[in-house]
Amino acid sequence: MKDNELGKTKRSRLIRKYLLNTVRAGNQQIVHDGQEIFNVTRQTIHSHLSALVDMGYLVAQGNTKARTYDLGAKRSHSQQFALKNLRESDVYYKDFNYAFKGLPDEIEDICHYGFTEMLNNAIDHSGGDNVSISVSRDENHIEMFISDNGEGIFNHIARVMKLSDPRESILELSKGKLTTDPENHSGQGIFFTSRTFDSFYIYCGDLIFSHDKGTEDYLLHNDRSLEGTFVFMKIALNSPLTLGGVFDEFTGTEDENYAFNTTVVPVKLVLYEGEKLVSRSQAKRILNRVEKFNNVLLDFTDVDSIGQAFADEVFRVFTRKNPLINIQPIHTTESIDKMIRAAKNNPD
Repeated sequence: MKDNELGKTKRSRLIRKYLLNTVRAGNQQIVHDGQEIFNVTRQTIHSHLSALVDMGYLVAQGNTKARTYDLGAKRSHSQQFALKNLRESDVYYKDFNYAFKGLPDEIEDICHYGFTEMLNNAIDHSGGDNVSISVSRDENHIEMFISDNGEGIFNHIARVMKLSDPRESILELSKGKLTTDPENHSGQGIFFTSRTFDSFYIYCGDLIFSHDKGTEDYLLHNDRSLEGTFVFMKIALNSPLTLGGVFDEFTGTEDENYAFNTTVVPVKLVLYEGEKLVSRSQAKRILNRVEKFNNVLLDFTDVDSIGQAFADEVFRVFTRKNPLINIQPIHTTESIDKMIRAAKNNPD
């Protein structure tokens, strides 16, 4: 909870934080205990409780003398942890459980998945010393922030995977099945987390990996460079998204062991400022690691045209070398369709 919401003075903030924590702990002797601890009148405690009810942090039931309090729809908690020996499940259930308590089942499943996956990334891959976590919730949405002081995810991926530019890390993350520790990780966490939330952002350096509901991944630029990695996730409490539904969209049938075998590659992510899709090297960046999938959707959203060499490398050279991989272009323009047809019909 933000300090300015808790009260104007430090003492008011302390009292209200105490009252909230007492309700969270299930203690209904809050008025008596509050009077004793802070040496204030019963009226003062009731005044603070009323303020918390008005702000949506508490719900009151019963008349004044027998009134009981429970947590309201508005909840928030922030805490910093040392990364060494930290376990993401402990943090979720012990420290942040109250923020997720009472959510619709499908939304709680999504929050649990995203929270633990992103925190696990910080624990296992960031190389940092600490992580800061904040969860806030109201009647309509729940938001989560997870930030560490490590190397930075885009820099880490570029270094380990020997990529020429941290911007290429965003392209690889968007495909899925990317991990710098294949012995212990599948590389699915960011791919699926980004698609189960209404809004998903990763900030690192001056780069932003963005995925909003109904859109594909974006590479954005931040006005200032940030140290470490900062992850933001947001979802509406009435969202129709389900974790199972998102998994089903990209995984195979029972005969395929429900494997993660479909990916969407936002082609525009290979384009840096002022560039056009004309070269075979750009095509090879697009196709890097797609052999891990059976179905590859190349999304040409915001791409107006492609060059002959690019089209030939993707739709003739690669497809003939990899006949079992289904490359499907989507959201193309008429100009792109013509170039694809020409490449496919080009003789060896």
